[in-house]
Amino acid sequence: MYGKIGEPAAFAGRGLSPRRIFRHSAVLIPKSYPDARLLLERRGVPRRTLQAGSFHQLNLYTLDSHGLPDGLFENREVNWHNQQFGRSGLIAAAGLWVRGSVVTITTMQSDVCQQLYRQHDLRKACKTRLETRFKYWYIFLLNAVLDAGLDGGISSVRSPTGRHIVAHTKKAIRPDLFARIYDHAESEYRCRRVVEGAAEYWEIPLRANAARIVRLRGGNLAPPEADRRRKICIFHDIEEDVDTAISPSECRSNLERMLRIEREFDVPATYCILGSLFDRRREAILAADSRHAIGFHSFDHQLADLDQLPKCREVDLRVRGYRPPQSRTTSELTDENLAFHNFEWLANSSHGFGFADCVLQNGIVKIPIHLDDYSLFTGTRSYAEWESSLLEQAGSRRVFGLGLHDCYAGKWLDRYPDLLRKLASLGEFQSADRVCDQSYLRAAGAIARTGGAAAFGRSLLDRMAGWLTR
Repeated sequence: MYGKIGEPAAFAGRGLSPRRIFRHSAVLIPKSYPDARLLLERRGVPRRTLQAGSFHQLNLYTLDSHGLPDGLFENREVNWHNQQFGRSGLIAAAGLWVRGSVVTITTMQSDVCQQLYRQHDLRKACKTRLETRFKYWYIFLLNAVLDAGLDGGISSVRSPTGRHIVAHTKKAIRPDLFARIYDHAESEYRCRRVVEGAAEYWEIPLRANAARIVRLRGGNLAPPEADRRRKICIFHDIEEDVDTAISPSECRSNLERMLRIEREFDVPATYCILGSLFDRRREAILAADSRHAIGFHSFDHQLADLDQLPKCREVDLRVRGYRPPQSRTTSELTDENLAFHNFEWLANSSHGFGFADCVLQNGIVKIPIHLDDYSLFTGTRSYAEWESSLLEQAGSRRVFGLGLHDCYAGKWLDRYPDLLRKLASLGEFQSADRVCDQSYLRAAGAIARTGGAAAFGRSLLDRMAGWLTR
């Protein structure tokens, strides 16, 4: 496991019954929680000021499921923000922005507790046990943030007041629930109410509250065994006839065959879909195999339009990845802009990136695509030449990215089963979402192995950026 561990005995005497206390793991990850930048901008923090700080996310996992089904922690509707990173037991998460010696909490969220209503069967089966064991998740989450702050030499933590959250949440909510979550700081710690810009916070000085903060102990930081195997990531660009004369019906037929072959060979792949085609293709892809990752391949393949990211987000809020058309990195695709729109991974050609190894930079996992099928389409390479180069590169990369197109599939689809057999002998097929998950957990392990003294430091993140995922 990664991060630090909270033992139930350490929380005795804090006014909670034993059944409300759960053993947990706190994992600090160098990325922004969804909508963290947007929330801070709405609170009056200029984008330039945001860039002067660093973003982190703290995940809180239970180490005892108390009989709750794994499906609860895997269900996409309940775990709406999809922040489990491949680990079961995610109870809650906090978004953190660090500037100087101050940590600002952007949000505290428990999908399994707050989004359970989305899934009727799970709600019926799990609601009582969730409320019995995890009703006070926010107590342990805030404590974990404060503990990490002590490790990182932070002077104070600012947490939004319940009044602020209620006043600035547009959807219908239960004010008493949000007051209980966000005003817990006032009842548990010595703090003061402060106003900054359009926001109101509880400011918690850490030194003055050191006796009230339960210190968590270090955990086993060995990375998962699967993370050491060679990974093969297949990216399908689903764009139909946007740049070719191939008919949409032929592209749809190609997509159906791809999905059928991958299901037969048990291959999880990544499908990057134009936003203009998105709703018509996603359902079929996930119905074929729920392990497939879904990314955007821009909204409409127009490189001159620099509003592709917001247009994609109008289509779907939860897709984690993005692949630019023609592997062109436009001025829109800065790390800050990708993070602002809640993208977590970016797939591009290794030439477009300027590097060939998968890396984590500024909270974005960057996955190079080392070869695609364009040379087959243009006829500049025979299939035998193309496959030989492909297999050579796949056998030498820790993470190998292969790019394929629905519109070019006529050049390789008949030989796809044989190609998958050969690739399977070289490594393990993984989706981009899975590679992203493992990259974030490796980053969490790297932070924890520093001893926590500089856990929130920008200099530490800069040093780690180039080697975290190698």
